Amino acid sequence: MSPFLMGSQTLDFLEENFRLAPSGPIQYDQPYPIGLHRQANERDAPLTLRLQGTFDAAGDAREQVDQIIDYVGALAVSVDFPLHVLQIAFNTDGHGPLLQAVRKPFARGVGLEVEERGVAATKLTQDFGYFLGELKTQGSAAKIAIRHYMTGMTLLSLEDHTPGLIDAAFMQFYQGIEACLGLSNLGYAKKEIARRLNGDRSTQIVCHQIFCVRHKYFGHGDEISFHEIADRGAEEAYRIAKQCLVAKWLCRRLIDSASPSGSLFSREMRLYGPSSSDCFYGSLQELETQFWADFSQGSVASKAECKVYDQNGGPAEGYVFKSAPVT
Repeated sequence: MSPFLMGSQTLDFLEENFRLAPSGPIQYDQPYPIGLHRQANERDAPLTLRLQGTFDAAGDAREQVDQIIDYVGALAVSVDFPLHVLQIAFNTDGHGPLLQAVRKPFARGVGLEVEERGVAATKLTQDFGYFLGELKTQGSAAKIAIRHYMTGMTLLSLEDHTPGLIDAAFMQFYQGIEACLGLSNLGYAKKEIARRLNGDRSTQIVCHQIFCVRHKYFGHGDEISFHEIADRGAEEAYRIAKQCLVAKWLCRRLIDSASPSGSLFSREMRLYGPSSSDCFYGSLQELETQFWADFSQGSVASKAECKVYDQNGGPAEGYVFKSAPVT
């Protein structure tokens, strides 16, 4: 388990006062201080919780792992403390582990490629003063957007240890987008992008997908859909998780559009899924292939039909989102 806050105190309380049987915790008549043998100098080491039960070697291992995760989840909400499972070991008395299951996070990779270093130098020489000034300005929209953006980047770096931070990072990037534009309505947001970016069509289409994905998976619109799709397996969970990179790209695009150089500097960041790794560069081809997502565009016309605007807010060539990924 992740060693958060007073995690060892919480786990000691559980083991000293309850026998964690398969049917649920059974309270001892008297506290039973068996301890977990954690040392003071191992404060940041993973914590261990022992459960009693039976492992069915002929049964579905994944189902048995999921049962333990659900069991720990019920413990967590009962004691009002986040118990995040990093590893599960099925041990027998005197014979060691029968099976181990280890949480596999969405791995990330952030490079500083040779071709990116020139842009980085430009940002440092031309845009540093602008960014510093905005961060010193109380109530600056750019300041708020930068804070959301960097918080999202930080959350992505912590996903190895804490489940759910991909979701949190997406919302930070989304909030950064809203802060940049000063708008939360999709139509007005696309018009503002068109005004700022000379009618940039692709960026408006990216914005349309991000807003729709947010409402279906990460916002208040269809919470059940997110969990149902994510639980279908690693590939589907990865498909939704990748949308975080699309939101990151758009947030950075808008932050940089107001800088003196106007240069976009979104360093290559990859998510590594079960069978591939992907990085988003802002193209429509990517939205139609590896970054395609189901946000009900196949059944809801208003989501499939993306209105696009020119720099003056007038209608421009629209776009229709694919109902399935292009292969």
